[in-house]
Amino acid sequence: MTGWQLRLWRKSLLWSREQAARELGVSVRTYKDYENAQTVKRAIAMATVTLTLINVMPALRSDQLSKDLLLQMLQKMTDGAAAE
Repeated sequence: MTGWQLRLWRKSLLWSREQAARELGVSVRTYKDYENAQTVKRAIAMATVTLTLINVMPALRSDQLSKDLLLQMLQKMTDGAAAE
């Protein structure tokens, strides 16, 4: 995962940098450094997958997302994490 991808991830969840940093357990300064980095630590990339799932689960319970869409999202996230 690149810093640019991390920024896109944060924006897709409609989170501020402060909220993303809090959810990832890092300082805002560290989070900003991640967004400006060429590559992000694998642990942070994997944490984004977990946080995405946590935030998508309520939508799944109310049938707003299809199973196929979820599987596509997971595949893209895990492909990106495995490439690092």
